[in-house]
Amino acid sequence: MNRRDFARAGLVGVAGFALPRQRPAPAQAGATGGPYRYVHVDVFTDRRLQGNQLLVFPQPAGLDADAMQALTRESNYSECTFVFPPEAAGTDHRVRIFGRAAEMPFAGHPTLGTAFALAHAGVLKPGMARTVFGLGVGPTNLDLDWKDGRLAFAWMTQLKPTFGKTITDTAALAAAIGVEAAAIGGPHAPQEVNCGSNFLIVPLASRKAVDAAVLDRVKADAVFAAAGIQRRGIYVFSNERGSDTATAYTRLLGTGGTEDPGTGSAAGPAACFMVQHRFVPPERAGSIEILQGVLVRRPCHIRANVTLTGAEVTGVKVGGGAVIVGEGTMGM
Repeated sequence: MNRRDFARAGLVGVAGFALPRQRPAPAQAGATGGPYRYVHVDVFTDRRLQGNQLLVFPQPAGLDADAMQALTRESNYSECTFVFPPEAAGTDHRVRIFGRAAEMPFAGHPTLGTAFALAHAGVLKPGMARTVFGLGVGPTNLDLDWKDGRLAFAWMTQLKPTFGKTITDTAALAAAIGVEAAAIGGPHAPQEVNCGSNFLIVPLASRKAVDAAVLDRVKADAVFAAAGIQRRGIYVFSNERGSDTATAYTRLLGTGGTEDPGTGSAAGPAACFMVQHRFVPPERAGSIEILQGVLVRRPCHIRANVTLTGAEVTGVKVGGGAVIVGEGTMGM
């Protein structure tokens, strides 16, 4: 992979001063125990300690899957990424995404956050309009917007949306997510949508209902089984306007006390659902703003640009900003 040596000082705080550059020790093979450098990024925000957290390892040579999984568990973040030389023609970097439990073929904030980490390290040069990551789902295009020599915004092109089965038993679904049956509604029933990852998109009448939703996994599994749907992440949204400029106020419902602050892989399917079923009018398809993570005090501002061909939704880009929080090393 063509890139200059990645170098920064060790972990820094959240102050806004420039980070001094220095030559790092070369990346070590996994057998030696490291150290392996990482960049800590907060994604879907322009403020440190907000958005969704990510560690990016730009020099992971020598790490195998077990080692990458162990480093991700050690971070205790939802995902970490590891950047390797390209493996497929037409790609610039091979990016492997690991969650706490397993490797993932695709995820939203790790994809965008990796671009910001590589720009910070000088791997992506100011003015580059585009790069292509090789992910588990295949080549993924990223459009890059720069300001004053720094990456200011990035868009990732997700897979063409696939609209799956709907759930018509809204009373049972409402019970499974802890809201009144009347809270689920709008121009279309909840539906599974895939733009690289599968999600059940659930429209709710108000932001209050979005905040009140609590997942009962046993009841949700029963609803899925009755509808002939495999288990899916449940992404709820409301188009109710607030004091912000968001088109949709959202949450990804989780169990075990952990809630994802910003889910780029779900934002694409949700935006496609909104446009396809006229929760959002066609003239606003290119400028959807999604606000997620408010309840967990890590607000995420996610943008979506949905492509229409006639009346059919045929594509989506999901974008956002990110900020560098710090840097450091981990050993094995």
